[in-house]
Amino acid sequence: MRKFWLCVAFATLEMGVIADPALPRTNARDLQQRINRNKGKVVIVNLWATWCGPCMEELPDLARFHRDYQKQGVAMIGVSFDDVETADQTVPPVLRKHGVRYPVVIMAQDFDQFADQFDKAWRGEVPRFYLYDRQGKRVKAWSGKTTYATLEKEVKALLKKK
Repeated sequence: MRKFWLCVAFATLEMGVIADPALPRTNARDLQQRINRNKGKVVIVNLWATWCGPCMEELPDLARFHRDYQKQGVAMIGVSFDDVETADQTVPPVLRKHGVRYPVVIMAQDFDQFADQFDKAWRGEVPRFYLYDRQGKRVKAWSGKTTYATLEKEVKALLKKK
C-alpha cells in the first residue's frame, strides 16, 4: 500500500509541472499598437536578447527601474530578439532570474522588414532603447548598455512635462 501512495505522489508531481506559457509574438505593427495603448504614460521600449552580454548586464537595472517607476506613469516593453523557435525555453528563466515584471514579447518578423517599418535608422544593434512621451511621440532612441541612472534622468524630464 505504501508503494501505491508513493507512485501516486510521484505521478502527481510529474503532472503538476506546468510549462511556462508561450510569450507573445510581435512585429512592427503590433509593437506600435502596444506603445499606443500606453498613451498617457512615458513608454520605454527595450530591444534585447539573452545572447547579448550588455543586455544581460543591464536587465537587473531595468527590472528595478520598472518596479520603482511603474506607479509614476512609466510603462516598459521588452522585445526579445531571441530565436523565435526556442525563445519560450530560453527567455522565461532569464526573466524570472532577474525579476522582470514588465511585458516582454518575442520578435517574430523578419529583421529587415521590422527595421524598415519601425526604425529605418536602426542597424540591428542591441540593446536598443526607444523613449516615448505621454502623447505617444518618440522623443529619443539610443543603443548600448543603459544604467538605472541614465533611464531615471531621461524619464524624469518627461514625467515633469504635462
